[in-house]
Formats: sequence, structure tokens, C-alpha cells
Amino acid sequence: MKEIKIIVSLIGIAFLLNCSGSDDGEGTPSGVTPDPASLVFPSENATCTSGTFISSTENEIDFEWNTAKNAVSYIVNITDLKTNTTSKVSSRETTVKIKLLQDNSYTWSVTAIGSGDAETSTSPVWEFYSPAEGVVNYAPFPAEISTPKNLDVLTGLSKTIEWIGADEDNDITSYDVFLGTTNPPVDVLGNTTSTTIASGSLTATTTYYIQIVTNDAFGNKTKSAVTAFSTP
Repeated sequence: MKEIKIIVSLIGIAFLLNCSGSDDGEGTPSGVTPDPASLVFPSENATCTSGTFISSTENEIDFEWNTAKNAVSYIVNITDLKTNTTSKVSSRETTVKIKLLQDNSYTWSVTAIGSGDAETSTSPVWEFYSPAEGVVNYAPFPAEISTPKNLDVLTGLSKTIEWIGADEDNDITSYDVFLGTTNPPVDVLGNTTSTTIASGSLTATTTYYIQIVTNDAFGNKTKSAVTAFSTP
């Protein structure tokens, strides 16, 4: 009788071990880097027109993105382009409502988090505008300085500065370019309707800062982020 009980117990233990180690293929595998999320809304370089005006200063905007394979949760990263501050909002869904200031430009991206929080991937960064109620003309988006890149070290003592400008109303009139050795720069390099300008002769082994102000036909002005670079 004792021998039978021992055999039955061993069979039971083996069954439990087999069940606990089984994997039916469902769920998110551990230790796998999730795919980047695909952003849906707010659209890139657009005015967010479907938000809700909840006060005289704030909008509530529905952020949406597609499911990222192997992700168990997400973090929405939002940067205020006026203050260059970033806030983060966690979500286990692919939509989330976020309150933002009116009449302000932002960028957003989504970080997908894998099982155990060990693996992450981040989507591309999109820029958008949170409008003010009753506004019929929108301020330009901050210029995006493409050359030189932030913290670049030049190979010579001059550089062509390049940037990308955008405006929901397509009424940009000019750009004021500031270049100097203080942050932010206060020396005006020039005003131009182009998206490039020559830096002129620069001093060796010096750190410079660039900022661009975009002007539109309604008198709106928008400052870019400051880009720093050094000369050899």
C-alpha cells in the first residue's frame, strides 16, 4: 500500500512540473525587445483640431498609436517646445487623454516597454500644435536646425547653417538667425527668407550657439531650440 502511494505521488509531482513548465504561446515573451510603436494622432507637423477646450488655457487631446509587438505597456513622452521640458504619461492601452496648454507647440513619441521593464524601444518623434480657442491664425512651428547637429565639432572655421521651417498656415515670411558664444545667443547673424545661411568666419576652439526665430505674416514669432557646436 505504501509503495502504491509513493508511485501515485511521484506521478502527481511529474504532472505538476510538466504543467508549470508548459508554454501555450500566448502572452508576451520575457526579455524580448518590443517593436517601436507606430504613431497615429496627433499627426506630424499639424494643428491638433480634434482636442477639447477644457478651459481658457488648456486643451485635452486624445493621443493614439498602434499596438507594438511584444510590448506590455507604454510611456508617452511630450516635450513643450517653448520651455524645452518633457513630461511622461504611462499607459497600458494605445490611447490616452492628456491636458496641454493652448497656443503651444509640442513634440511627442511613445516608448514601448517589454516584459519585466528590461527592454524598450521608442517611436519616431512627431511635432504638433495645440491651438487656442477662436484662433484663426497659428504661430509657426519652431525651426528644426539640421546642420550642424547639436554638439557637433566642425572640421573647419566656417559652416553653412541649415534648418527646416513649417507653419500650419504656410505664411512664414522670414527667419532671424542668432549665432554667438552665449546661450542663448544674442548676436544677429542675419535675417533671411531662405532656410540656409553662412556662418561667416569663426574662432578656433570655441563653442557657439545657434537659435532661429521664425516670423509669419501675422506677426507671430517662434523660437527654435538652441543648438551648440564647437570649432576645431
